[in-house]
Amino acid sequence: MSLSVDDFDAFHVAVHSKPPFAWQTRLLRQIVDERAWPRMLDLPTGAGKTTCIDIALFALALDATNVGDRWCPRRVAMVVDRRIVVDQVAERGRLLLNALVDTEATSVVREVANRLRSLSREDGEPIGVFTLRGGIPKDDGWARTPDQPLVLASTV
Repeated sequence: MSLSVDDFDAFHVAVHSKPPFAWQTRLLRQIVDERAWPRMLDLPTGAGKTTCIDIALFALALDATNVGDRWCPRRVAMVVDRRIVVDQVAERGRLLLNALVDTEATSVVREVANRLRSLSREDGEPIGVFTLRGGIPKDDGWARTPDQPLVLASTV
């Protein structure tokens, strides 16, 4: 299956049962066109900033087939100064992981999972999800597989 920026809305609906906000789809287009993230995203509370995780993973899936000319980072890190937000980001990452490994997922979700999986061990999970903050046991598993796409949620 081919995959394009135009498939992001279907991916988002399949994972979250609702379409992304228009700014989120525009951001994905901008990132893919410019091959870079904006220096800053200044968005109010409740605007859907955690969807940037979805956007980053989708952009990475699009970039996965650009052998020798990859530009998209494999590590998605959200660093926030509030534990509750870190936990929400990690929950979002786990929700995405569950959708990506669902054997009954839609074709667009399966294609994203396959492309992410192709970046590391084919038999492994398409992404890893790790929380780095105080008050929980230290887990350095994220550092053991430098080729696997990751979602990292951390406090400052």
